Amino acid sequence: MRFNPRLLLTLLISLLVIAAIAGGLLWANLNFVQKVPGGADFYVLWQGTRNFAMQGSLPYDDLSPQVAGYAYGSAAQTSRPLPRFNLPLYLVFLYIPFALVKDPLMARAVWMVFLEFELLGLVLLTFQLIRWKPGWLYLAILFLFGVTWAPAVASLFSGSVVIFQAVLFLGALRALEFKADEVTGALLALAWFNLEAMGLLILLVLFWALTSRRWRVWGGFLMVTLVLIGLSILFNTSWPLPFLAALLANWGANTYPSTFSLFGGWMPGIGVRLAQGLALLTALMLIMEWRAARGQELRWLVWTAALTAAATPLLGMPFSPLWLALSLSPLLLVLSIMDQRWGAFGRWSAVALFLTVFFGLWAAFLAGAAAVFILLFPFLMIFLLYWVRWSAIRAPRLWADMISDLGK
Repeated sequence: MRFNPRLLLTLLISLLVIAAIAGGLLWANLNFVQKVPGGADFYVLWQGTRNFAMQGSLPYDDLSPQVAGYAYGSAAQTSRPLPRFNLPLYLVFLYIPFALVKDPLMARAVWMVFLEFELLGLVLLTFQLIRWKPGWLYLAILFLFGVTWAPAVASLFSGSVVIFQAVLFLGALRALEFKADEVTGALLALAWFNLEAMGLLILLVLFWALTSRRWRVWGGFLMVTLVLIGLSILFNTSWPLPFLAALLANWGANTYPSTFSLFGGWMPGIGVRLAQGLALLTALMLIMEWRAARGQELRWLVWTAALTAAATPLLGMPFSPLWLALSLSPLLLVLSIMDQRWGAFGRWSAVALFLTVFFGLWAAFLAGAAAVFILLFPFLMIFLLYWVRWSAIRAPRLWADMISDLGK
């Protein structure tokens, strides 16, 4: 292989640019976290991992009130306890580099830099998966939208791991596209946590792989799962029971809204029945679409995954508005079809749509209007996804194909 100095120079410049961006983000994030309390999700993981790495204790124990103070402010140290660490033990190894940072504020700032790069990766993976190449100005606006819309910013502020989980899932779909089925299974195994948000999406891909006879997806998933569980048992054989206890404790103390809590608050007499009916209709819709996706090509699976992500809040489980960061990909899928298939009208309609979503969700977030995140936005996304369904699940036709059809 010949030495290519231009390639080396390009690589060095790219690394310097990335380092400069990371440094600027770290400086901005550190100034932010020193002034604004937050990061509850991150501090749970940081303190639990730090206890495991420094003291050898399991991360599922109750955390110190001082950590709650960092998350909520000193006045709330005792009144608002943090949830417990409720992830599988092997995931502590993801957080060990951040847990080694002794200063919690610096650790949170570094974690935010990591999530900000993950957000960019989420947008980039989505563009690659849906094969959309908008113009540079449009691309820049969409990137800006992706990293500044309310669910993404709220996830960054809290330090939620859902952004990282979404990148793993999209990476799994991208690996399917390249026939790297073992990689798909491995990424799904790594993303197999926070099942309230991502469980259905992972089950969908495993179901599709089963019906498509892509056995290597299952092979990669089972192999990596067994390796991760074995690694956890190697470090501590007793972790499953405390892990389950932490899951149950967090579930019992869950304050996330759901369709049941919303309808029950609005109509105490029939609210629960209405929520049950909505959950049943949503489940039937997903069952029919999952059946339709059996053995189909990847673009059909991508659309079905988008529908599943959009419909998950309607199934009645407690759902955090932070998890709507997963809906960025379905939204971009809709915008891409409007832009590519419907000409100038579609492009301007897409601009109007994402501006409405951007400002509407920010207004709902600032007003604490949970119904917008749990009901209105999912209904909007389901309507839009069915609106573009025909275009989304079928490959675009070439001029040669249409001319050939006319000649028959």
